[in-house]
Amino acid sequence: MYELGKNQWDSPKLKELLERILPKKRILNDYEITLDFPVIGKKTMLLNARQVDSKQLILLAVEDITEQKTLKLNTDTMTINLIKQRNQLQQLNETKDEFIMLASHQLRTPATAVRQYVWMLTQGYAGAVTKEQTEMLDIAYKSNTRQLDIIEDLLRVAKVDTGKVYLEKTSYDMGKQVELAMNELAILFKGRDQTIKYNSPKEKIKVYGDPKLILMVIENILDNAGKYSLDGEEITINIEQADGYTTVSIKDNGVGIQKADLKKLFGKFVRIDNKLSTNVKGTGLGLYWAKEILKLQGGSIYVTSILHKGSTFTIKTPSK
Repeated sequence: MYELGKNQWDSPKLKELLERILPKKRILNDYEITLDFPVIGKKTMLLNARQVDSKQLILLAVEDITEQKTLKLNTDTMTINLIKQRNQLQQLNETKDEFIMLASHQLRTPATAVRQYVWMLTQGYAGAVTKEQTEMLDIAYKSNTRQLDIIEDLLRVAKVDTGKVYLEKTSYDMGKQVELAMNELAILFKGRDQTIKYNSPKEKIKVYGDPKLILMVIENILDNAGKYSLDGEEITINIEQADGYTTVSIKDNGVGIQKADLKKLFGKFVRIDNKLSTNVKGTGLGLYWAKEILKLQGGSIYVTSILHKGSTFTIKTPSK
């Protein structure tokens, strides 16, 4: 065997391994050897050998694994590169989130000051203002409020993405949080002549979690239900508790959502086009934030919808 071809197999290491088999009945398993053949070039061979009888014979199996080795090498290299790229993207994403959070913090302080001074001007703290001036200040105040809302949205999402949302868990009444959300948005619903039908549970629905964050989630969903419904429509709220979970469903009779849009609804900066979307101001971050907050508490949010007939958003959170 050692003399085959141009003595390519004449390897001291291979000789030693093969010659150990006979006197001690040893086995050679998965030994790789790379040889340079005159015609076919470099090849990697996998050798397995063992003694087959008492006549000092060796059964030797040789398998060409050159392609498998090349494929594995390429796969390993690709995997290393993909891991490296993933780490770089993750680092860039974290840097982006930190930048957004820092920038939002820096923007919030002067924007808040602007709103305070505009309000003081409208109240006559610097002297009387004309009707025309009042109208201009009202526009500035509303625009500034809108700016602050955007900043708050960016801050909330940045905190979620960087893992800087800290839950303050306690036992609370889910029904009370729903009522607080309704009271908070009462003026907006009244302005649109919309009504809320709340099927209040007969008993307290006790839940363990962060009540402030859950309240913000409910307000977000309830506010959307009103925004994407025509004036005069009714929104229905139900609470149920079963199998260790509490669900709050908010049903509207609004514009609804196309089936193709349901999958992307909870993504970042997603705004679905419909006949009311042009009148609704928003960043497209609210539902993404709500989903992530519920996920932190072991909960979830999902939606069922029929185009032009309305949607039902269901918030699900562990009861304990």
